[in-house]
Amino acid sequence: MPLIFDELEFFRGCDPEKLARLSTSAKVREYAVCDVMVYEEDDINRVFFLIEGEVKFYKVDRFDTEVFLYTLSGQSLLTNIGSLDCDRISCFSNIEFLQPSRVLSCDLAIFKEVVKTDNGLLIHLVNLLADQKQLVECTINMGMVFDVTAKVAKMLYSYLDLYNSLKKQEISYRLNIQPATLSRVLSKFTRLGLIAETDHTTVVLQRDELTRYFKEGV
Repeated sequence: MPLIFDELEFFRGCDPEKLARLSTSAKVREYAVCDVMVYEEDDINRVFFLIEGEVKFYKVDRFDTEVFLYTLSGQSLLTNIGSLDCDRISCFSNIEFLQPSRVLSCDLAIFKEVVKTDNGLLIHLVNLLADQKQLVECTINMGMVFDVTAKVAKMLYSYLDLYNSLKKQEISYRLNIQPATLSRVLSKFTRLGLIAETDHTTVVLQRDELTRYFKEGV
């Protein structure tokens, strides 16, 4: 296997001859914090894999306000490939780096050619695209279906470790709500005995009760 693919689980087990074909267009690039890899509606003809680091996906509304979507870290597919018949990909959102990161990219046409002839890679790609679809669906629920109380309840229920790793301002940004609104909801949950603060860490006391505030099966 060409050394350039060694670090990515996605390509392990692939025929070395096929990877040699893919390596003819492969590039590895390092990005710094706040670098933007692609912008919303850019047309690209390359496939991007995050080798290490963390990125955020976001859109910008008509008031030039950032609308946070989600983050990816570790080894992740950064390109939303809608079909193996497409020659170019139109970006769904902006992609900006939150940590120093390394990205592997390769030509889209060659990538499709290799994937179509390797069942293992095809299965890996289907699984990664399914994960992307789930992230987008979660984003729609959090951003368009849930009210502010439901957003906070869902994060506390499903992503408590992440919640406790972030500052309140970062939590507000990720939930697309105002910091004052977040404080009001947290105060409400504290009064109701659903959560408590212990050594600057939020503890959920009545986890099942939080499900009453968001509209999805658990």
